[in-house]
Amino acid sequence: MRIAICDDEQKFLENEAKLICDIFVEKGVPQELMTFNSPKELLDSGITYDMIFLDIEMPEMSGIDLARQISQKNKDCSIFFITNYPVYLDKAFDVNAIRFFTKPVDRTRLSEGIDRALERIDSLTKVISVVNFDNKLSVTLSISSIIFIENIGRRTRIVSTEYDFIAEEVFSSLKNQIGKEVNYFAAPHQSYFVNLHYVTAHNKTDVTLSYAGKTYSAEMSRRQYNEFDKKMFLQAKSI
Repeated sequence: MRIAICDDEQKFLENEAKLICDIFVEKGVPQELMTFNSPKELLDSGITYDMIFLDIEMPEMSGIDLARQISQKNKDCSIFFITNYPVYLDKAFDVNAIRFFTKPVDRTRLSEGIDRALERIDSLTKVISVVNFDNKLSVTLSISSIIFIENIGRRTRIVSTEYDFIAEEVFSSLKNQIGKEVNYFAAPHQSYFVNLHYVTAHNKTDVTLSYAGKTYSAEMSRRQYNEFDKKMFLQAKSI
């Protein structure tokens, strides 16, 4: 497990590094941890990390902006924020942070957050295989890369971070496959199954999903709204 911590205050950096190392030792998970005093040092390291812990207020660049740059190159990285300023919580949602901690960090919450990140990393290995309706070729997709699937009759539209195509498989079959593998999808409407990690807004008629500057819309049914809203709340509460 490759881990990075970036904090411009050396005292906090050292304390966080020790705490994180101790938790990984307790969990029996091997890790390689690197510390950085500035965002530039972290970006210049050129290493792809599994988890990154960021301070938010740094003179060179904010942790939020740093997280955006990291996510553009490594969308699978689990990002945590550790800060003295809880006012930034809303902005943490914008970059899909795993958890948001205020200093001093609560050990129990940190351990739980790391557990969630480890579960997410495990989920990245989950895949499904489908057949592209247009060219009849088999496509294997990481479930975590799927933004949403849409029922279009006897076939299914699949929109992922890399593809937007029609699969020969029926919607109900793909929905069941995904639902058995991961727990971060929800159905706002009988014709949609969406990845909550990409949801940026929702109301009683629509769900907005975004990735890499692209925005997508899915229908929301009144019958499904309360259950969907509950799932989104639980997702947000985990931060």
